[in-house]
Amino acid sequence: MRRLLMVLPFFVIACGDQQPCLTCPMIGGAYLVSWQSGFPQDGCPAMGPRPVNLNFTQMGNQLSVLVGGEELRGTLYDTYDFSMLGGRNENTYSLRGRAVVGSATTSADGGTVAAGVHLVGTLSTRSSGAKACDLTENYTADRL
Repeated sequence: MRRLLMVLPFFVIACGDQQPCLTCPMIGGAYLVSWQSGFPQDGCPAMGPRPVNLNFTQMGNQLSVLVGGEELRGTLYDTYDFSMLGGRNENTYSLRGRAVVGSATTSADGGTVAAGVHLVGTLSTRSSGAKACDLTENYTADRL
């Protein structure tokens, strides 16, 4: 029991260190998305909106994207994690993820090729209409 008390405060402190980035990587742009099976609650549809492409707009650490016809807005953090929310009355969406940024490479003519960006995360859909349900789906996305 004594060991648990010593370890627990470390995790509480570590979880709260995430801050909006000051020098943010450029993750804005179009991505090709791959979806994995969702985890629906009883009575939910088998899947939510699954866009083939996500087109992120970025201004500093602020991001926006359209999902299911709704604009989601959120923040990019210094850990390269991002969290976005949006929706309307019956359907709300939460898009979370992490950007994995590769290093820039040199092309054959001596120029620099931009670093690749890969996104990994989840899209949660919450419906609060006549039939309320929560659905979370995993995705991966590569910059086009």
